[in-house]
This record gives sequence, C-alpha cells and structure tokens, in this order.
Amino acid sequence: MTMDSNIRDIQNATAEFLEDVDVSQSTIGAFFSKLGEKIDVPAPITDKGTTSKDLAAVVNDDLLCQSSVTSEHKPNDSGKKVSKRVMRRNRKRQEDAPAQGNDNPPPTISAISQQSRFHSETLETLSKDIDLKQVNISVNDQQLLVDAHLRLKEDVHYGLVGPNGAGKSVLMKCLGENLLIGLPQNITILHVDQLETQQGVTVMDEILSADTESVQIMKEYELINKVIQASEPSTKEDDIQRAVHQLLVDRSSAHLEDLQAIAIKRSGARGWDARNELVDAEAKHMDLVAKNPRDYITPDIVNDTMSDVLTKASLMDREIQIAKASKILTGLGFSNEQLVMKSSVFSGGWRMRIALAKALFVEPNILLLDEPTNHLDLPAILWLREYIICNTSDITVVIVSHDREFLNSVTTETIIFKDKQLKYHVGNFEDYEKNTEEQRIRKQRMLDNQEKKKKQILSSIQNDIQRAKSSGDDKRLGQVASRTKKLDRLGMQKTEDGKRYKVSYRAGFHLKSHVDIVVDQKIKTNAINIPDPTPLRSSGPFLSVERMSFKYEPNGPLVVRNVTFCLEPCSRIVLLGPNGSGKSTILDLITGKLQPTTGVIQSHPLLRIGYFAQHVVDTLNGDLTPVELIKQKDISLSEQDCYAHLGSVGMGAYGTKPIKHLSGGQRSRVVLALITMDQPQVLILDEITNHLDMGTVDILVQALDAYTGSLILVSHDIWFLKQLVESEFDDDVDEDKRMGKTLKTHVYDITSGQFKPWLKSLDAYVSQTLKNVKRGMKNTV
Repeated sequence: MTMDSNIRDIQNATAEFLEDVDVSQSTIGAFFSKLGEKIDVPAPITDKGTTSKDLAAVVNDDLLCQSSVTSEHKPNDSGKKVSKRVMRRNRKRQEDAPAQGNDNPPPTISAISQQSRFHSETLETLSKDIDLKQVNISVNDQQLLVDAHLRLKEDVHYGLVGPNGAGKSVLMKCLGENLLIGLPQNITILHVDQLETQQGVTVMDEILSADTESVQIMKEYELINKVIQASEPSTKEDDIQRAVHQLLVDRSSAHLEDLQAIAIKRSGARGWDARNELVDAEAKHMDLVAKNPRDYITPDIVNDTMSDVLTKASLMDREIQIAKASKILTGLGFSNEQLVMKSSVFSGGWRMRIALAKALFVEPNILLLDEPTNHLDLPAILWLREYIICNTSDITVVIVSHDREFLNSVTTETIIFKDKQLKYHVGNFEDYEKNTEEQRIRKQRMLDNQEKKKKQILSSIQNDIQRAKSSGDDKRLGQVASRTKKLDRLGMQKTEDGKRYKVSYRAGFHLKSHVDIVVDQKIKTNAINIPDPTPLRSSGPFLSVERMSFKYEPNGPLVVRNVTFCLEPCSRIVLLGPNGSGKSTILDLITGKLQPTTGVIQSHPLLRIGYFAQHVVDTLNGDLTPVELIKQKDISLSEQDCYAHLGSVGMGAYGTKPIKHLSGGQRSRVVLALITMDQPQVLILDEITNHLDMGTVDILVQALDAYTGSLILVSHDIWFLKQLVESEFDDDVDEDKRMGKTLKTHVYDITSGQFKPWLKSLDAYVSQTLKNVKRGMKNTV
C-alpha cells in the first residue's frame, strides 16, 4: 500500500468527523496538504457539484437504505428520515449564512426514495422504466408524498391529476431536476414549466441550445477552429496547445460532475469505491489544471483531440436540426419573421410555446408537461395534441392539465395524486371518472346491504341472549357465538379485480378477517356562489354593438372590423378564435377601456359589468390581503362583510393571507369575488380556467349555470364552454329567478379581425380547426 493510498484512507475516514466538529474546509485542506504534498482537498468544481467529503453527510452505509437529496443550494432539514447529524449541520450552516433580507426564502424540497441493494439505478440499463418505492416528498416540513410508489412505464402517456396544492408540480420538479434518488442515469428527463428565456438570443438559437450535447460539440469545434484561423504563424503552436489544454480541462470538469452524481447516490462498499474514484479524479483534475500546456501537450495529443472534435462536428447535420426546429415552431404558431426575433421580447404565452418547443426538439426519454395548454390558443392546443399522438410514441409523457378534452385525447393511463399517495388507472381521465363513479356506487350499495345485514345479525344475537337467559338453554349461546363470527366476516367479499376474497390475501395480524368496505369520497372543493344580479326593469337588450371597428394607431390596420351583436338578458355569448385575432380587444371595447374607431356601443344606463381579464391575476398587489383588496373597492364594507363575500367564493379562510402567498387558483377566486361585489348583470370571463384545477372548474360551471345574468365567455377549454353553452339549464334553478327569460346562446368566430356568427356545434368548430392544423402540419414536413 502506497503512502498516497494511506493518506487517502485517512482522509475518507476523518473528513466526516472533522466537519461534524466544525473544522473549516481550509483547515482540513491545509492539514492534508502538509501530510502529503500530492493530497489536497479541492473545492467543488461547480456550484452544483458535491465533493467526496460532503457525500458522507447524505449517504448511509446500509445495503438497503432511505436516502434523501434536496434541491440545489437548499439545505435539507425537512425530511423525516434525515439523520440528526445532517439536521444539526444544516442548522449550523443556516446560522452562519448571512441574512439576505428576503421575506420569502425559497422553499426547501426534500425528496426521499428507497435505494436498491446494488445501486442498479446509478448504472446504465436498456430499460427506460422508472420504478421507485417508498417515495417521500416534503416542502418546508409539509409532507406531499408518504411511502408512495412511483411507476412510469416506457413509452406510456400518463395524465397526472389531483387537486391544486397536492404536489403535482413539486413531483415533476423533483423528476426534472433529478432530485429523487433512484432515477436511472441513462434516462433523460425534460420538464416544461419555466418561461425564462436567454437574453439577446433569437428564437431559433434558443431552441437549438436545448440540445446540450450538440451545443458542447459546437463549442469545442468553434474553440479549435477559432485558434486555427486567428493565430499568427509564430504563435500558432502555443495557441493550439492552450486551446487543447482548455478543452481537456472542460472535459475533466464534466467527468467530475458525473462521478459526483454517482457517488452521492451510492452507499456501502459501492459507495466507498465511488468516493475513492471521485477523490482520484479530483486529484487528477487539479494536476491537469496546474500543468503547463507546453510541457505535456504533444503533437500526438493535439492530433487525436482535434481529430475527435472535427469528427463529431462533421457527424452533426445542422440543416436537419434547423429544419426540425422550424417545423416545431411553425406548428406552435411562429412565423418565419418571428424565428429570427429575440426570444426575450415575447410575452408569457409565447414564451411558454418556446419552452414547449425546446422540449419537443430534444425528444427526451421522459417528457413532463405542467399545464402546457394554459397560454395556448385552440389551434396550438390541437397541434400539440396531434404532435404528442403522432410523434411521441417512443417517449414517456406525463401531463398535468385542467383541459379534459386535451388530457383524454393524449393519455392512455392516469396517475391519481390523492391522500399523499399515487394510484394508477389504466385508461384516460374520462375512463377513470366513469370507473370511479361506478365503483363508488357499487361499494355504497355493498355498504348499505352490509349495514342492513349487520342490524339483522345484532338483533338476532340480542334475541338469542334474552331467550337463553329466560330459558336457561345453553344452545342459544352457541348460536350467539356463531352469529358473532358472522359479524367478523362482514366486509369485502371480493377483491377489486372480482376474485373471491381469501383470508390468506392479508398478511400480518388484523382484528378482522375481512377488509372493511370503504367508499371513496370525492375530493372536496370549496364551493363558489355567484350573487344574483340586480334586476333591470327593461325589456330591451343589456348591450348592443353596431358595426364597430377599431385600430390602435390612426394610420394602422383595423384590429377588429364590423362587429355587430346584441347582449340580451339571460343570454350567453362565446367568442372563438386564435390568439391575436381581437377577442380581448372586443372585450376592452365593451367594458369602456378602449373607444371604437367607428361604430356604436349602446348599453343600459344602470348596467353593471364584472370583467375577469385574461392577465388580471398577475396584476394583483401581492403585498395586500384579499380583505384589503375588497375594502379598496368599497370602503364602506365592514371586515365581517368582506369575509362573508370571500366565503361565497371559497376564500373566507384566506382573508388575511397576502396575495403573493396564494396559488393561481386562489387568486382567481379573489378576482371573482372582486368583480361580483356589486352584483353585476353581465359577467365577462376571459380565460378564467387558466389557473383552476378540474374540481374547481366543475364548481365554477355549477355556479355559472345557476347565475341568472348574462355571460360573455372567452376560453380555449372546449369542455368548459360545452357545459355552459350546449348543456341544459340546471333544473334546480327557480324559473322566477330568471324572470321568465329563456336561454339564448350565440357563438361567434373571430379570425383576423373578421367577426362572424358560428351556427354549428363546438365540436364542429374543433373539427374544422383540426383540419386546418393538419393541413399546416403537412405543409411544414
């Protein structure tokens, strides 16, 4: 055994102890530097990396253990199964960290899963499946998943459903950022949830940069090519040596990051070997950084390195990559002119398209889409639907979306995030709802029959006991014992898959021989009650628009032209059309935010309109509370009245919570409370479902169905529109409240500013739009 290996063994054995007793990193490094000139404790290469000494804080030497990791640069003090040593160390780091003066520090995410005995998840395998057991995820001590089973099969399209706040987005973040131990290293995962774009980069370059491997190859090629073309003959050899040296250092850094990712996820003997390999690599990297290129870069090294770089660059077909990126961007609605525009100038909706295009361009093994349809119009949603169905058959896709039509069309299996567990259903969300309702009805019927049978048995037992006491007949007591055993056998008589139940199916000790019948309850969603409007004693329409046109600039083009319609009492109007067609402009004209260039808008003098603008949720003052926002609108209201009105939209418990701490769905409820304060006769709702989960959308549909005023709706959620336009009126609504008015529905199609009535069904509109989308997809092939 060499002196270097002895010192390395001492370093591995004592690093954790020295850190636990608060010995600084510099002191540890100085100690080992003196002990052996070639052994040092280098700093991490990158901010994301972790050196071999830090690994001892997060690995356990058991062969089968629970391991946890946290998000980058976030101390893990929330996991239940994290050791006291790690918690003590994290507290110490937090105390030593300087105050940042931020009232809202980033949340701490703790992701825990069960490691396999031989750490197979850190090895590359042919399988693209994910099968993690005992998954625990918490955010700031709030548990989201407890001992759950995460299972993703290769090439399956999943719909991930659950109420707002359950933790769906956090689970996707843990998968996308590789925070969860147990993820196979050969699987590439992309998570679409960020709207940030690079500054000063065109849309096309933004998409091409998503392929990090190709970017690295081009970076190396440009480095070598720049030196060859720019260097003077006298200094060319030195410049090439320095360039090759820099290239080798960069490759060594990338190799170190890979070793760190493997070592931090291994324990026991394999963990020991991985950490030794990491220490060796760190030492070699430091030696490489310290070397002079002139002393070790030989002509053979230069030739081999340059040949490798040029070969990889020649195998890349840049034209094919550009054509592929153009096809995706065109499908998402980008024009050829927009492809060369800076990505930073686009709005949130277009940035979502850019983020989505990057994910579709890379074609990962697993694609995670978190509310991808939120900022897309109907043509883009249909294009995305067709792209996922036709072009991602070899990709595992997990989608979180409130758009039922979209979810049902692209998913084949459903993951239910409920009660801190993950349950799986073979079939789309519509099939899951139907099956769940059938199971609920069946189990409720079984439970009712069981209760009836239980009462009969208990009554019979009481009668037998009384008869035994009065007659002294011991045989009666035997019948009591027999019937008591029958009570113990009450419960599920068949398994979920229809097989006859056997006691052997239940392992371990149980108080009863059979499983109790449990009827799954629907997820409770806070109710929404919209106040009835103040009646207007008038037989005419609420509002009429005659040949209205508008343009933003005097010399500019008309944004909308020749708009004519009437809004009558108890009517519903739907505006359809792609983004940028002028729908929001028409709504701004109706509400008086804009004045028409030509045409006339007439309305009842006492008409009140509640306007839910498309981006109004993002404009709320985050420092104010819902109660303060309501008082701002009407200072005469008491605090009790404010709470009562917030309670009508299910926000009574959040009256004093700052807006910035509320979710998107909760903020939408607050805005709904604000626009219904004065009991408007007309509600204008522009993309109100963007931040709502499915349960809340259901509740909103019921509230709007019972609303006796008029509605103007703009939405790309076709299911939502169908429920309010093509469904029957709620029979429970008193006809007197509707003042004898009958339902009148009108659907208008707005394309390129042209305002035309749509006389067919919404499904027909979707079919026509889909035909245009497919025609466009063929043209971009």
